Amino acid sequence: MKVLTYHNIDYPPENAKLKSLYVNPNKFESQIKLLKKLGFQTVLSDEINKSKKNIILTFDDGYRDFVRNAYPILKKYNAKAIIFVVVGLTGKYNLWDWEKLNVKKPLMDWEEIKFLVSEGFEIGSHTITHPYLTKIPEKTAKAEIEDSKKILEDKLGVEIKTFCYPYGDYNERIKDLVADAGYKMAFTTQEGSYEESKDIYQIKRITVFGHYLLPQFLWKFLV
Repeated sequence: MKVLTYHNIDYPPENAKLKSLYVNPNKFESQIKLLKKLGFQTVLSDEINKSKKNIILTFDDGYRDFVRNAYPILKKYNAKAIIFVVVGLTGKYNLWDWEKLNVKKPLMDWEEIKFLVSEGFEIGSHTITHPYLTKIPEKTAKAEIEDSKKILEDKLGVEIKTFCYPYGDYNERIKDLVADAGYKMAFTTQEGSYEESKDIYQIKRITVFGHYLLPQFLWKFLV
């Protein structure tokens, strides 16, 4: 089973750096349509059975373009997804890297996140402020991990089962903090399949980049 991860479903602004993080909506629809045509089933965290025909779609950071561009396509093809949100920055923008990327990317607000929950999408935590968890005091990292879960559960009224390490930055202690906080699984930026992951708190994923043509996309999740 493969876990695919996206960031922005949109056209990159002309001055944006890391344009590869943007997958344009037409390409995205072609990818989702192809998955459905080939008989793949998108699943959420509590539906995993390791079937080779199962795929998990994840979206990091909770950008507003998900609601505008990805949501209609996913609903059209009856596809599910997990969206990891930066809890303390809802309704704001990517404060953690906008200067590096040279673009302020709007983040979903609470009403949009609640709407996605009502539509059957899963929300996961991407911490409160998107820090490098191994580079801050352990007490602060613990709060980023635990409090983000509590805030999401209080706001949304659902159990938050999944966590995603910002920048893919973690170590054994951070992994233990995630498990102790009550998350059922956590996702990394390491490339590979679900079965190749060391454990459920180090789940590997495949990043989908905007420059991939459909054959490249197909190759990525079939090999």
